[in-house]
Amino acid sequence: LPDKYYRHTQNLPDTLWNVSHNLDKYPSVTVIDTSGTEHEGEVQHIDQNNLTITFSAAFAGYADLN
Repeated sequence: LPDKYYRHTQNLPDTLWNVSHNLDKYPSVTVIDTSGTEHEGEVQHIDQNNLTITFSAAFAGYADLN
């Protein structure tokens, strides 16, 4: 079976992204901004279906979770 995957799109720039992914696990997270640059953020797993990502500056983009 292929691994579960979710893409969170953050349309409005923010320093705190709230992600509800419903993957029923603690996924790895890769964050890319709207210009294609990868960013490191502080990921906090709330539970197996929700997490937050905190950044030092606000920006928009997407987070790939798997």
